[in-house]
Amino acid sequence: MNRRSLVVLVLGVLLSSVALSAQIRAEKPNDFSLELAGKCFIYSFTYQRMIVPAFGLEVGASYIGGGTGEGSAGVMFLSGGGRFYLLNKNTSPYLSGGLVWVSTGTNAGPLSGGGSGVYYYVSPGFEMRMAGGFLFRAGVNFIIVGIEEETGFFVWPGLSLGVAF
Repeated sequence: MNRRSLVVLVLGVLLSSVALSAQIRAEKPNDFSLELAGKCFIYSFTYQRMIVPAFGLEVGASYIGGGTGEGSAGVMFLSGGGRFYLLNKNTSPYLSGGLVWVSTGTNAGPLSGGGSGVYYYVSPGFEMRMAGGFLFRAGVNFIIVGIEEETGFFVWPGLSLGVAF
């Protein structure tokens, strides 16, 4: 099978699954959730809006601060990305990816070096939406960090609880 035929086959399968998934997420296209661990390491508040029945755009924010007096430090995260759902069900596997802008005032952990920068994430996962609006997501984040001269690759779990409306 040549490369062109393979691309046409993959696109056909993906586009047919988009057409089949028009009912579940169309009823409640917005969701707000609290992600524990995940792409912002400790927590983040996220909002997702479905653009088409099988694809949504997501934004999120998190702030971690600490210290006393002159020795205070903080880390702020702003994230954005997309999520593609694979099934037309209340429970569906998904693939998501995007980037996270981080501004650091610390020299600890994977965010060493201070300043600000961007890292990227890709996350396969699973989502369950209940008819009443309860939302549960679990996934594994593959994080590629490249802040200033520090680079790294991390695998980090994520768990989200929220409400769809």
